[in-house]
Amino acid sequence: MILRVKFLGQACTLVETNNKRILCDPWIIGPCNVNSWYHLNNKIAKKTDIPTDVDYLYISHEHTDHFHIETLKEFSRDIPILICKFPTDRFYNAVIEQGFKNITILNSWKKEKLDDDLEVTIIKNSELMLEDSAMLIKSKEGTVFCQTDCGMSYESLRRVANEKPDLGFFKFGAANWFPIVYDYEKERKDKISKKRKLSKLTGFVNYVKAVKPKYAIPYAGPPIFLHESLIHVNDPETGMFATPDEALNAWNEEGIDSTQVKIMSPSDEITVEGDITKNNEPVFSDNKMEIIQKLSEEVKDDLKRRWNEEGTASKNLNNQIVDYFNKIISENPTARERIDIKVQFVAEGKNGGEFVLDFSKDKENGPYAKEGTIDDWNYYMRLPAHLIEKAVNNKLLWETLFLSCRWKANRKPDQWNEHLMNLFYDPDPKRIENIYKIYDKMFK
Repeated sequence: MILRVKFLGQACTLVETNNKRILCDPWIIGPCNVNSWYHLNNKIAKKTDIPTDVDYLYISHEHTDHFHIETLKEFSRDIPILICKFPTDRFYNAVIEQGFKNITILNSWKKEKLDDDLEVTIIKNSELMLEDSAMLIKSKEGTVFCQTDCGMSYESLRRVANEKPDLGFFKFGAANWFPIVYDYEKERKDKISKKRKLSKLTGFVNYVKAVKPKYAIPYAGPPIFLHESLIHVNDPETGMFATPDEALNAWNEEGIDSTQVKIMSPSDEITVEGDITKNNEPVFSDNKMEIIQKLSEEVKDDLKRRWNEEGTASKNLNNQIVDYFNKIISENPTARERIDIKVQFVAEGKNGGEFVLDFSKDKENGPYAKEGTIDDWNYYMRLPAHLIEKAVNNKLLWETLFLSCRWKANRKPDQWNEHLMNLFYDPDPKRIENIYKIYDKMFK
């Protein structure tokens, strides 16, 4: 009788019971987020590391460190895939577009029996403007909770705790572009980064305290960046990306005795009794930069090839940008009224240009997008032209591009505009209207 979990990096876990094997969030090989992110690992994984002999795939959401096309190419198109029922069909359609034929959509908190000794429960995230999920896996031998990087309410965490998980895999690190891409002085950027790291480590501690598993494993952790232009963001002294030893230290300072935190490296295995089979050495804060320098050199040629294969923007990109933003802004007056800023939008590189996006709430008629520059912008965005072209043609999610950190930004005033990012996340007018109906009830 067995129940064990093999950790494969980021949020990827292989959960094995007596009769079935479920692979969760399969990103194993190659970079993700536009050839930018790599696993926090001391080696580069190969195709032979992908366990294709599994019974199910569970994919929590659309972010490419969970829904990784290069890894998924190695699986049969007939493999059963479990996903959460979200308010929109966008993620389901994305899975279908990859040719998968056997997709089961599960309602949040609905228990699903996969066989006599295996039950799964998918749990939808609590954030209003994003779609994400977590999973509970139960067998006669025990219970495993995989949070992925799903934001969860305290009520949901208490419900998970009531299932008495033996093993809990919890997110512990930042996964965002702020403040990396912003035009701040180094001292200010470092200060923000340290604050964000601490916030995520505190979040890890609070998540584990709420769920109270027997053993907790920090995972869905920060990526590493191996392109030479981004090496500096990995620095554990100044950056926001934590390492597992920092999560363990945070737990030792603030945790509770009923739960033991265990450190796992990609390829390690753990049983419900907390016994770990070590197959790899971890990346800790004291050896992180040395490992990153080694891996950066190792992938240098491959990464250069990948970036070159991204191509260049076409000569009519300027028209595509203007048409795209005029369309999504004109279709979403509710979002525009809340965004209420002007954006200086720069497509950098061959066939690029400068554009003004006017989201002002008092601008009731277009055009909302045009070529040109302004001095009174509130948000400045400079992105690679060829990646913008993919985004405006719905071949690349804006959020995937943003997460790559391959762009620059500035704000005045320097404040987060969640409504702008919500529109970038998915500008579908029906989704936008539905969200703001809920939003207005919550905040007015």
